[in-house]
Amino acid sequence: MKFQSFKAASAVASLVLLASASVQAFVKPTFGALATKYPASSTQVAGVFDFLKEGKKALVKSLAGDFDEPAIRARLDNLVSSNKVLMLALPPDPSAVQAKELLDGLGAKYTVVELDTDPDGKAIRAVMGDILGRTSVPAVWIDGVFVGGCNDGPLGGVNKLNESGELVKMLRKVKAL
Repeated sequence: MKFQSFKAASAVASLVLLASASVQAFVKPTFGALATKYPASSTQVAGVFDFLKEGKKALVKSLAGDFDEPAIRARLDNLVSSNKVLMLALPPDPSAVQAKELLDGLGAKYTVVELDTDPDGKAIRAVMGDILGRTSVPAVWIDGVFVGGCNDGPLGGVNKLNESGELVKMLRKVKAL
């Protein structure tokens, strides 16, 4: 376990150093002559963030250690398919708290898997990274459809869905309200 922790710490340190150097190299200063010395396109900046995202997924997988990937994938698939509304969370993350407060405030019936206390939590998060391309939590599914987190994701997350009125419609459709 000590070796695993060392690997994780080394990965984090490497990401921080690379991020610092990458952002310095690609982010265009907005003042004086330096603005023309360091031109950067949005594609270059996006490339830096994609690199960091892949690093985060690798770090999460490293922290999960050895696990039975097909079994964890099957467990995640079962969680998604057997729950009308599912949230994967890592308390006390403010986004998870906010998403829970929103669903609770609406009176929604939903299932939460707290990844910090679930024995497979780290592995579930690693597999989620492979399936969704992201490891961020909270992660919310409604009727088997990944809607995102609190403020992001393919459908904008629960806050944006709520603001547009779509969240209530989705929750009613699956009889979670």
